[in-house]
Amino acid sequence: MVRFNVALACLVGTLICSSGNLSAQAQPFDPVTFSVDGGGVHQSATDLKDGGGSFDVDRWFLSAGVTYAWGPQASLGLTIGGGGSSYTFDEDTGFGGGDPWNKVEDFRISAPVRFKVSETAMAFVIPTVRFNKEKGADSGDSSTYGLFAAVAWRIDADLTIGPGIGVFSRLEDSARIFPVLAIDWNITDHWNLSTGSGLGSSVGPGLSLSYKFNEHWKLALAGRYESDEFRLDDEGPAPGGVGRDQSFPLVVSGILEPNDKTRFSLFVGAELGGELKLKDSFGETIDKTKYDPALIIGASFAVEF
Repeated sequence: MVRFNVALACLVGTLICSSGNLSAQAQPFDPVTFSVDGGGVHQSATDLKDGGGSFDVDRWFLSAGVTYAWGPQASLGLTIGGGGSSYTFDEDTGFGGGDPWNKVEDFRISAPVRFKVSETAMAFVIPTVRFNKEKGADSGDSSTYGLFAAVAWRIDADLTIGPGIGVFSRLEDSARIFPVLAIDWNITDHWNLSTGSGLGSSVGPGLSLSYKFNEHWKLALAGRYESDEFRLDDEGPAPGGVGRDQSFPLVVSGILEPNDKTRFSLFVGAELGGELKLKDSFGETIDKTKYDPALIIGASFAVEF
């Protein structure tokens, strides 16, 4: 399941890559820009390793944002996005009593900030509020908060790199802190290694290695660790508890960029190292199971105007 914080992943990638444009000479910019992105993905049925049975997932997302730039290297934005995930467990599934959760709703707000630190460095901070819950669960108990922060230095015309950090609260668990690599590296005229790359993420940006065929077409290999959690309703095996789905998705994407403000992507890949976990309202683990590698296929788009 490619997670659906695509807005956040795109923002991270876009802000980091934009830091590669640092130069003594100001670049043209639009004071106000708007963006829309979205897509969908299907994860095929995969077997659970503990308890038997299988499950599949269909996901969709849509987000919109606005950014105000008071200079070519300073901006403030607001992005609002939402989506849903529909889980289907078969009748033989033993995990969570056979029907741990079904439809999961996702809503989030981000406010990306980008500013110049020095002649060769750019910083960005992205605070985020998220609401992840099973349909029918209490929205007030489904909120988590966090931010990404990083500084990227322009080493030369082809390499911008720097350290970052992500800090996010979790439902009925301690906060998660993890490192982020901010990078935009043109290895050759055709090869690029970068953060983000427009693939959805529940927690943070991953890394993407892409090959540019021409001005409009790319092929990319992208991966990231993902951990998606959500508040459960009061009718399942863990009333008011927490569901968690974590894995390492690895995908190959065909990317079309007809211009510098529009991007379309078709991708196919696999969920690796997947695990489902069910917790009660006190944060105690009731049940957990790993699942086999699963085929994923989907499409996404991003437009700026």
